[in-house]
This record gives sequence, structure tokens and C-alpha cells, in this order.
Amino acid sequence: MADKYRLMRCRECGLPRFVNHFIGWNDNGTITQYLRKDFRVVMQHYSFINGLFSRIGSQIGISIDHIAFEAQRNSSKAVFEALYDKIPGMRFASRFRFVKRSTVAQFNKVAAVTGMGYSETLEYVPGKYGVARFRNPFDFNLMAANVVGAFEVLEGVPFKHTWEDEGNGSYVIRVEATGDKPEISERMALEYPRMLPGNRKHERCGRCHAPLALGNLKWVENDGIILDKLSGDRIVMLDGYMIGTVFREMAKELGDDVDDILVDAKSEWVKDHAEQLGMGKIERPLSGEDREKTYRKQLDFLPIYGQGNPVALEISGSALKVIIENPYEPFILAGSVKGLYEIVEGREGRVSWERVREGVVAYTVDPA
Repeated sequence: MADKYRLMRCRECGLPRFVNHFIGWNDNGTITQYLRKDFRVVMQHYSFINGLFSRIGSQIGISIDHIAFEAQRNSSKAVFEALYDKIPGMRFASRFRFVKRSTVAQFNKVAAVTGMGYSETLEYVPGKYGVARFRNPFDFNLMAANVVGAFEVLEGVPFKHTWEDEGNGSYVIRVEATGDKPEISERMALEYPRMLPGNRKHERCGRCHAPLALGNLKWVENDGIILDKLSGDRIVMLDGYMIGTVFREMAKELGDDVDDILVDAKSEWVKDHAEQLGMGKIERPLSGEDREKTYRKQLDFLPIYGQGNPVALEISGSALKVIIENPYEPFILAGSVKGLYEIVEGREGRVSWERVREGVVAYTVDPA
């Protein structure tokens, strides 16, 4: 296959230039778009995010895929609307068909660069429909939502989609303009919490200024994936709002018990993937300096992944307390801290958390 998406890379650290021009790693534990400093991006392990909503839906006995679809559709629209709002003349230029075709090509590139999957346009008739093929989608339902949202921004009208599974991880999707828009879509509006400033300094490339810790990642753009070279796990770049929006809507319908499901899902994932997270197998509970060092090493990944800024760590007897500024999704982070505690301490834990003030959450884990 031709290298359709061969990326220009920094000659010093190897990071794709498109990535470093599209998003930025900040000193407050967040990753944000350059065009929208209030719009967060996070990095997630594919093995956690893939099929997450299907697994949760099976636990509660109802499908939530349609809720996830609408949340992701709105997130996709917010991403691409930033281009129209921030680039002078973009809305006017997009009236022309050749500009629309060029924009659709950029949709494909964004999918590959963010590790969401490889996509190629098979057919596109501006104002009417588009047909594309996906390979290696991180989650087909959410990938389809991204495409629908992007086309709605481009064309200015609601779209619907149909799809065909070709097998071997390949799908063909067709999107068509329609006058109908699901009522639930209006309820899934994104919320943008205020982000606090921070003073966490990343060690950065002298040429492109990207964090050097990203050197552990490998972009395989013609497969549409990002790989962690140390663990071999796949990494995906996502917006920082979709999961929280889904669980906000679920809580309205099912109550706060759904929050525990997300906490447990993340904590179990952390324990099952200790080796991929660089902890390996801990034969005995750690103590003293090794104990604190392990906690700090794992928490230092949060800012690199845009999930928050850990500003305090306190170990008191058998209890752990972590304070995180700008937490990405409080329930996911609660699960992360709980899972980490259970690996290091070698015992079951019980996590609780409180909002200290806006943008700051304190997590405490005690023996269960």
C-alpha cells in the first residue's frame, strides 16, 4: 500500500509535526488544541477504551451505544468547528466544492494521526453523501460518530449513516444528508470546566518543544494506530469530554450507581495491565522509598496523557492520598488510583474522593 499519510517528523525527536501543530502539552497536566485552548485532548489505552460502553451496557442490561454515539458526534463537531471559528475565511471558502474535498482529506489524516484508525474516501458528492473505508477503528461506533459530526460541520446540515462490515477489521461507511436530528443529541451538549494554571515542567525537545516522554510512542500512520514501544499497547488520542458526557446522561436516568461501574472498570483494567504500565509483577507489597517511587512514577504519566496534574502525594500507614488538579474524568482517575494502590499494596482498596475546589480533586484509598 502506498504511504498515503507519510508524516513529516521532527528531525531531533521524531514526533510527527502535524501532531505538535494540532495540539499542545501544557504545564497544568492537560493537552489542548492550539486553536481552542479550552478544548482538552486526552490519550487513552486502546485496550481500555475499545468496547468500554458495550461492556458497561452488558452489566446494566441496556445498550448505551446510542448515547455514546451522540456524545462523540458533538465532540467531533466541536473539534472541527474550531477550524471554522479560528481560521479566517474558512467558512466562506468551504462553500466551494474543491475546498470541501480537501477538507474531507484532512478528516482522514486527523483520524490516522490521532490513532483512531485508517480511513480513506471512496466517494464524495458535496451536499449529498460520502463513502469511506475504515481499517483498525479504535471503536467503530465512535469512529462513525466522528465522521457524522465532521460532515455536519462541513455541510451545515444533519447527517445519518449506514455501514457494512467487510471483515478483518475493515468497514465501509456511508453518510447522507438528512433533515432529522435525534432529540438526545441536544441533551449531550459538552461542558467545558475551567482549567487551572500549573507549573509542571516537561522535559522537551530542543527543536519542536514536544515532551521527550512521547519518544516512547510510535505513529504507524498507514495503519492508523499509535503504539507504545515499551509495552506494545495501542494508544488513542480522544477529546476530553465524551466519556464524562455519557456518564452524566446515564446518571440522570439510572442514578449515581453508574459512577461505580466506571471506577471499577478502570481499576480492574489497571490491575490486569500492570506489566504494560511498566510495573511488572510485584511479588510482595512495597515499602519505604520503593513504595513512594512507584506511586510517583505512575502518577507522572497523567500529565503526559493529558489526564491531570498530580500536585500532592501522601502515604500514611496503609492509606494513600493523591491530589490532582485539572482531573480529566474524576471517575476514571478514581479507578486509576485505586488500581495502582491495589498493585503496590497487595490488598483490596476502597477509594473515595472530594472536590477540594473547582478543578481540584483529592483521592483517598484505604484498605477495603
